[in-house]
Parts: sequence; structure tokens; C-alpha cells
Amino acid sequence: MLARLGLGSHLKVLVREPLLLWEAVRAGFAMRRLGRLLPSSAYLDWRTHTAYGDSNASVASIDVVHYLRWRREMRAMSRWERMT
Repeated sequence: MLARLGLGSHLKVLVREPLLLWEAVRAGFAMRRLGRLLPSSAYLDWRTHTAYGDSNASVASIDVVHYLRWRREMRAMSRWERMT
């Protein structure tokens, strides 16, 4: 499963964007609160199948970057709504 996630190549991309690296750490801790550090194999199979049409596809680094940016923006919007 780790090979399919390509964590090494994603880490190289995230090191260039420290804010996204921090967001990745936050996402990891959010998964830990759910009882695991990485998603289950069944969930990962389903997500890669729906995204790439093949449950054995590798997750593209750009998709990880887009997800982390989206996650950061949603948290910022949520914080803004609580302030208003």
C-alpha cells in the first residue's frame, strides 16, 4: 500500500511547500484520531478506482497537493465563518 501511495515522491513535492507539509502532518494526525495513520486498503482501492479508473493506480503528487490545498482552504473558511 505504501508503494502505491508513493509517499517518498510526495514528500519531495511537499518539502518545497512548507505550508502544505504542515497540512500533511495535520491530515496524518486527523487519521490517527480515527485510529489509523493511513487509510485502509479497501478505501484506498475504492478511491483510486474512482479517481483513476484502476484500483491499482498510483496516486499522483499533484492530486495530493490539490487535496492539501483544499483542506487548508476549507479549514480557513470554517475559521472565518466562526469569527463572523
